[in-house]
Amino acid sequence: MDRQNKESDLTSYQEIKKSALIFQEEQGKVYRFTKRSIEVIRLGNPYPAGYRKSFKTNNWQCYIPSKPFPFLFNKPYINNLSSANYPIRKNAQNKESIYKKMVAYAGEDKIAMLNLFSDRYWFLYCLLMREGNYALELMNTNPALVYLLSAHAVYHPLKSKIYWQSVNKLMKMKRKNILGYFGFPACETMVKIFAKIKPEHCSVDLFFLLRTTLQNSPSILRQLSFYPALTPTCIYIYGNGLGEILNPKLITDISTREYEERKNINQLIEDICRILNILKTYNINVPKHELITMNDLNAVHDKLLEKMLQIRDVIKQHFPEPPLPDIKCNTLWIEHIRNSVELYIEGSEMHHCIYSYTSNIQKGNCYVAKMLYPERLTIMYKKTPTDGLQLIETHGKCNSKPAPELLNLIDLWLKSNFRDLQEPEQPGAYPPIEKF
Repeated sequence: MDRQNKESDLTSYQEIKKSALIFQEEQGKVYRFTKRSIEVIRLGNPYPAGYRKSFKTNNWQCYIPSKPFPFLFNKPYINNLSSANYPIRKNAQNKESIYKKMVAYAGEDKIAMLNLFSDRYWFLYCLLMREGNYALELMNTNPALVYLLSAHAVYHPLKSKIYWQSVNKLMKMKRKNILGYFGFPACETMVKIFAKIKPEHCSVDLFFLLRTTLQNSPSILRQLSFYPALTPTCIYIYGNGLGEILNPKLITDISTREYEERKNINQLIEDICRILNILKTYNINVPKHELITMNDLNAVHDKLLEKMLQIRDVIKQHFPEPPLPDIKCNTLWIEHIRNSVELYIEGSEMHHCIYSYTSNIQKGNCYVAKMLYPERLTIMYKKTPTDGLQLIETHGKCNSKPAPELLNLIDLWLKSNFRDLQEPEQPGAYPPIEKF
């Protein structure tokens, strides 16, 4: 019996080996073989590079990894290293061995730095390997500036060879001049502000927002310099013109809160920004008051919402046809919201800011529906190029969170898997629906 199990395990292991990994330490190259392609990453000399060959076309092409280090595969799970299943354990041990050799080759200090960022891993790695001590020192003292250099082509589109030549020249320039090249104020204050941005907060979108904000309002540079750390929340607040009404202490307080709490506050701030833009469109003046506490922020949000709802009847906007039909069955009842007046009524009944999304819905960026059973909810979803329909968010009254099982029902509806559960409509077949 044991022999049969071992033979079965070995057969399974042969299947796993079809996706083989090989690391050649002398050349610093990693090979990954699959049924459809060969992928190669060169970690070092003469410079880092990635290539892929498809068995279908039989041609080598340049390849830019999107995964973090080790780029071609994921680190093995700890539990798999001691798994009772031989193929799983053997595969994990092979991955771990290759991973350790790659870390030793590239340098443990460099890999530790790469792991601090949330994206652009390959470009950051290439920068560290190409520019040596210059990049290493800059990464230690001002990681956000290194991230900006790794996104060079986003700001200044260049051919690959010229791209790295340009990066090499920039790396040897003064830091304020590097920032000036990317369109930021070329001064020491800007250098210090960049040094306050943590690696995990770096993103191209964030830096574009920061640059646009400073170009439109140069005086904000001085205000940002007083913050001990610069977070995306802080930059977003100033980027949307709320720095004039939010007290700096409140901004610092928001920036230092836990992620989930900060996420909810960010949604509140986004709602305020959308409402202000709507009011501006209709030339409605809003008096400015300094907001010192979270209670002040909530109070202003509610006042702005009241002002916005006053213009609901100025124009009735019809929304694009939704990609899904309404569903009305014993298990689930969801109806789409098809114009701006219905959207206003939904926001009024549910006591939230869904009406501030009017412009986004009108453009077809998202769709809104209301669930009447089994629970009263407002649902917002969107189309995606790859995943079909995707839930953006859903809330109950006063932005309350729905139960997990309701999220599963909504997911089934979005995937059009709910049709089998529908039953013919019959008078009196449904439980009474609460009216708000």
